[in-house]
Amino acid sequence: MRRILLTFLTAGVVSTGLAAQDQQKINLFEKQLQQDVKMLTEKIQKLYSLHVKECAPSEIAKAEAFIDAIDGLSYINPDTGQIERTEIKPIDKILYKNKAKKYISLAREKVYSDQDGDGIPCYQEIEQGTNPFESEKKVSKAETKREKTTQQKTAVKEKKEGYQPLKLHARIHFDFDKYNIKKDYLPYLNVITRYLKAHDELKIKIVGYTDSIGSKEYNDRLARKRAETIKKYLIDHGISPDRIEIIGKGKEDYLFDNDTSLNRFTNRRAEFFVMEPTEGK
Repeated sequence: MRRILLTFLTAGVVSTGLAAQDQQKINLFEKQLQQDVKMLTEKIQKLYSLHVKECAPSEIAKAEAFIDAIDGLSYINPDTGQIERTEIKPIDKILYKNKAKKYISLAREKVYSDQDGDGIPCYQEIEQGTNPFESEKKVSKAETKREKTTQQKTAVKEKKEGYQPLKLHARIHFDFDKYNIKKDYLPYLNVITRYLKAHDELKIKIVGYTDSIGSKEYNDRLARKRAETIKKYLIDHGISPDRIEIIGKGKEDYLFDNDTSLNRFTNRRAEFFVMEPTEGK
């Protein structure tokens, strides 16, 4: 009897010891992960001081989205309408960290690269007020004059409207005949939400689209529902409804023809345009 009791006690001690070791490994992993995320965040902040938003807006947005995703993804449950958070597995956290690291590297390359072939890095062109995507050597006087005239006309129109679009632009896509948000796009929505919270003077316009299948009336309603779903997500995450404009365009402005399922999926989308106040506002 004593031998059996001793065996149970020994097994319990071993089990407790293994559990403690596992917890210690988890704690070390989380600590290292936090250090890595802090380092990546510092790199992003440095890139922002070098005009990464202008030189590599897509890459830096993806990097921030993957960093946000490490803490878990918030999404709207289509059945309950409630906001829920998914738990992220350690292997996925490592994947998101590596993805963020990759896009930070790509963004840095663009910041320091000569994107228009005139010998000047992108961030330096931003600082000196020239276009980093168009070589000054290649722009003729006629083109410069025409561009200036176009900008003046656009500025007049935008001042009347009160807001003008920034370069920050995003797009998500939808399954056929659906308007619920796919989990894959939640990191992008979180990036937009965080950006709007940091800049309360900005507004956002959301435009919904469909593919060519179905009647115009049905697709107009579906396109607006897609925009409304995203608006609700932003509101639920702290953005005032007064700052959000939605439009449902339906069967308009296709990105591609509708001959293949992939093209139709690409056309089923919602686009985001972050708007800043004009000087006349």
